[in-house]
Amino acid sequence: MSEFESALYTRILIASGIVLALGWLAVSFLKDGRARSVLEWVSAVAMYSAIASIMTRLLHRFWLEDQMALVGLFAFLCLVFGGGLVVSLVMTFRAAVGRDGGAEGSAAH
Repeated sequence: MSEFESALYTRILIASGIVLALGWLAVSFLKDGRARSVLEWVSAVAMYSAIASIMTRLLHRFWLEDQMALVGLFAFLCLVFGGGLVVSLVMTFRAAVGRDGGAEGSAAH
């Protein structure tokens, strides 16, 4: 893995962690409403981005080391967390345009 690729994964992880921490801190102090719902989902996107970044980095590493059993495991994990990322992105968009469905559509419930 090149230094550029490693730095890219690290930057994604750090940025996602910062957005997640600040987002959930802000959610703790906001009243229920559209802004809170959007912020919850943005934080969920950050969480899935961080996890997907870790899993993708490990998948890439094991691919380069030709460890096929671990490649299969981490490919599965990338699919699972990538699916969570897609769902979170869709729900973020729905919350932003006002179609979140109330408390049932909240990332914190």
